[in-house]
Amino acid sequence: MKIYVLHSSMFGHTEVLGGAIADGTKQVNGAEVIYKSVDDVDPEELKEAAGIIWGSGGIFGEPNPKMSTFLAKLGGLWATGALQGKVGGVFATTTTQHGGVENVCRALQTPMFHHGMVVVSNTGPITPDRAQYGNPYGATASIPTEESKEAPMNKPNDAEMQLARDYGKLIAETAMKMHG
Repeated sequence: MKIYVLHSSMFGHTEVLGGAIADGTKQVNGAEVIYKSVDDVDPEELKEAAGIIWGSGGIFGEPNPKMSTFLAKLGGLWATGALQGKVGGVFATTTTQHGGVENVCRALQTPMFHHGMVVVSNTGPITPDRAQYGNPYGATASIPTEESKEAPMNKPNDAEMQLARDYGKLIAETAMKMHG
């Protein structure tokens, strides 16, 4: 069962969060994880997927231009209903806690609804980490911008990474129940 985890990362932050999601999907027996940049995926590949998780960095609360370009390429799949019934999930990063990360997630879910996908929310037991870093719409991280080009890349914190792994696992488990 194939699960596609697709990231649209401008500076590497979203790619790191997507890697945690991919790690979570790998915890499910029978899940074959395909982890790619949206720049490197042919939309036709998605016909093979049982689950699709895509994510983007946010720019003023909206997905970045690379993701918008990718989503525009999915019209042929929409016209044929090729993604109907596939399990979906989303993830997003912003540079501040209130940088519109929930709006980015909701914007990433909208095409999934148009395709007839089954979108899985990122809910679970309310723990202190989930209360502080969780988001019902998808996996998210607020990552401050690096202070200089020479500075090492800032990454999601441990709690954000664990919530992302848990979400990836949940989506793979759901896809297995529906398509396995």
